Amino acid sequence: MIDSFFLCYFETTRACNLNCAYCMARPAVPPSRPELTTDECKHLVLDEIRKVSTNAAVSFSGGEHLLRPDAYDILSYSASIGLYNFINTNGRLLVETDAVRRSMDASSGRLIFVLPLNSTDVELNRMSRDDTLSTVVAAAEKCRAEGADYFFIVTISRENLRTLDATLKYLKLNRVPVLRAPFVPRGAGALFPEYMFDRSDMQNVIHPALTANPLAYISFTPFFASPEHLDAVRRRHDVRIEGLGCQAGRAFAAVGAEGDVTPCVQLLDSACTRGNVRDTPLSLIISDDPVFKGLRSRDSIKGKCSRCRYVHSCGGCRALAFYHTGDIFAEDPTCFFEPSSVDDHSEFEDAQNAQLDKFVEYIKYNEPWNVLF
Repeated sequence: MIDSFFLCYFETTRACNLNCAYCMARPAVPPSRPELTTDECKHLVLDEIRKVSTNAAVSFSGGEHLLRPDAYDILSYSASIGLYNFINTNGRLLVETDAVRRSMDASSGRLIFVLPLNSTDVELNRMSRDDTLSTVVAAAEKCRAEGADYFFIVTISRENLRTLDATLKYLKLNRVPVLRAPFVPRGAGALFPEYMFDRSDMQNVIHPALTANPLAYISFTPFFASPEHLDAVRRRHDVRIEGLGCQAGRAFAAVGAEGDVTPCVQLLDSACTRGNVRDTPLSLIISDDPVFKGLRSRDSIKGKCSRCRYVHSCGGCRALAFYHTGDIFAEDPTCFFEPSSVDDHSEFEDAQNAQLDKFVEYIKYNEPWNVLF
């Protein structure tokens, strides 16, 4: 049993009502198994998540989860067994139907919508999302009108680097939490390796933009807040969060539409699959699989990440390590910090400690984050 917050990304379907660039990151051949049925979703995934942590949540995604005929039934069951719920959606159904209210009713209000915003530049957002900004803006307004919580997810790629700073400043100004996701060559996305950012992009564009916004502090790397400061903040505020930086296998796991399990949603449809819920209980994969165990302990991480002072509070992006090297435990190739030993301190440590304080204060005093953490 994991004591801290645990989130399972559950891609329940491959069906989608958009044709965005990142939906192309799917296997080029049909899956060998059918998508999980309603009962399998409930008992092979949701019941099993409940066994992993007493403070657990599930993030429904796809494709578009709300396109499933049983979407609200699954959502209701999840809430009934005590899970908190996230719905990753492109927002179109929120705008065009009563999906916000139905989702809120089904989950008894234990719900947060996750909306995509890759750029505040209209044409750049359209390139990656196959939609205008008006849809996601209208979806956010619909959430506000219905009293539903929401935040934005920004998928970072070479396409949107030039507007990333402006996009994150806009979200910071509106005090909206944001989660960053790196573009990775999942499945058919291997055809677009030029979308992946590199170490120079991280140092000169991405890291400065992310660290300037304390509400972007969930799960990004490199993360240079000191492990001692993180522990002190956690104790002082009594927040249940294992750490920041990469959470693959630690506080995150992912289940694909056909039941495959990986330590991170970015690793679905890859060679890093650690089993299938139809063959092995999800809770056992998470607790007993050697890759999951190695990611939790951080003892198996290699290269400069292994000798880094921040190996436990950051750990490097495991998905980027895998896609660049084929080894999930390899050093993060996009990190620009070059420690010679665990005694080396990043020049950004003090600044990130200060931003960490702001982030933890936000989640402690603002709903629904104080419920989760």
